[in-house]
Amino acid sequence: MGRSELETVLAEATHRRFPTLSVVVHEEDPAERVSILTSGRGRHFVLTANGRKIILHWLTPGQVFGGAAVVSTPSRYLASTEVVSDSCALVWDRKTIRELMMRYPVLLDNALSIAVTEHIAWLIGARISLSSDDAPSRIADLLISLACGIGNEGPDGVEIPVGNEDIALGASVSPFTVSRTLSKWQQDGILRRGRGKVVLLQPEYLAGQWTGPQLPGREFMEIVSAAR
Repeated sequence: MGRSELETVLAEATHRRFPTLSVVVHEEDPAERVSILTSGRGRHFVLTANGRKIILHWLTPGQVFGGAAVVSTPSRYLASTEVVSDSCALVWDRKTIRELMMRYPVLLDNALSIAVTEHIAWLIGARISLSSDDAPSRIADLLISLACGIGNEGPDGVEIPVGNEDIALGASVSPFTVSRTLSKWQQDGILRRGRGKVVLLQPEYLAGQWTGPQLPGREFMEIVSAAR
């Protein structure tokens, strides 16, 4: 988009701030708003009938949530969205974003691209992780996916801002299993645990346990670079 077109689109947005652990979109609510995260971190989730929380997809700055609001037929959100740190987002109401998409068709092209690439790729990764034969493999698969999605490269390795409970929810294992597995990997020098974070020191070990589709090369950092 040209600069003037982009400024027009941004001028129609409302800037919102959300405190840590706010649920900003509720499952089954009418899809009335679409947003782009500009800072912080978030994630989609659903609750099962017995109240179990299932994490679906993590969000980082630049990613869209509430996309159901752009379709022509009024619909409801399929999942809830929460922020896990103080966050900001640009928000458009349904009427406004649809008018902008008719005026600037590239917006619709971008929305379809996100749905086909980012969201389906995460869905494939999650499904592969859940089909792994054992808990350590599921945890390894999840950490690889999280490193690609929300990891930050540092001097020692890739820092992933998640705690044991987040990993347990994502890999469908118990927090005890996560704690035991990460403790062993920490003793082996594969990673370092911190408060609310995991730093992968030897990510190539987890890449060796990757059960997903064939990826180019064995070096984990190449996988991260290609995915991001």
